[in-house]
Amino acid sequence: MATLNDIAYNIKELLSGGNEAHEQGISIRQIKHWIHYHRAKIIEEKLSSGAPIDRRWVQPITSVRVDYFNLFDLVGNLSFINNSSGTYNTKAFSNTEYYGKDYADGKEFNTYAKTIEIPHTINVAQNDGLTDVRLKKRINGDSGIGRYSSWAKIPIKTKDEAMFGWANKFTNITTPYVVPYNNVDAGMNLEVNGLRHFPVDNDDSNYFEYIIDIWGILTNPTLSRELIMIGAGGESYNEFIDATSYYPMSEEDLPLLISRVAEVEMTLLLKTPVDLVEDNTNTSKINIGQPEK
Repeated sequence: MATLNDIAYNIKELLSGGNEAHEQGISIRQIKHWIHYHRAKIIEEKLSSGAPIDRRWVQPITSVRVDYFNLFDLVGNLSFINNSSGTYNTKAFSNTEYYGKDYADGKEFNTYAKTIEIPHTINVAQNDGLTDVRLKKRINGDSGIGRYSSWAKIPIKTKDEAMFGWANKFTNITTPYVVPYNNVDAGMNLEVNGLRHFPVDNDDSNYFEYIIDIWGILTNPTLSRELIMIGAGGESYNEFIDATSYYPMSEEDLPLLISRVAEVEMTLLLKTPVDLVEDNTNTSKINIGQPEK
């Protein structure tokens, strides 16, 4: 299994041709950017041609502990703070009301939505590169803290599927699900809908605490992190390390990845003019005209 550093230094050696002087002028950081780009293109080409998702492409994206902030997060609980930007981010794309009727009768104050920011996934396949979203829950509150349930996989929906789910008699709109969309911060948002607050209706002494676990195919695999422990002080994660972490690419596609980076980017490097005058001035583009008389 190859690491990102293994792949990058292999490509650097190919680009430099073993010449140490040339090697010093090639940026490892730039090579790693090329690796991420061409890996994503290879995966997109495979998926677009009908190939199945390879498990070796999939990474843990993140895991987040979720619970409600206050009663005004709950869907249907109208108040003066509903116009605040913080509350806006908790409002779902789902439309669970029809002619003023709430399809989840008796639970108007028992469901809420939360928004989680995640790194970008590739923009292909059925769910835009997201492969699995799952959750587990436990009871927390005045009675103490319970044990977490087992993981339950929840569906990934588009905005339209979430909005018009009420019109499909085969859709259970009270089941939690997620809706991915882009934000303006060069990332993605994942809105988790249909989370229940009360373990028992109208019992506000205890509440559900959730862990949302997200897996998929990232455009930049180094942004992956895996949950390893949940404690009183917070969550602990395994972060991606360039030198030791497995780079999420199938072994049979590694030669294609290396050759594509070397050939495509080497061609661009050869076409780029070089400033041969060591005067700290960019003279790669010089207009040659008639000498002055």
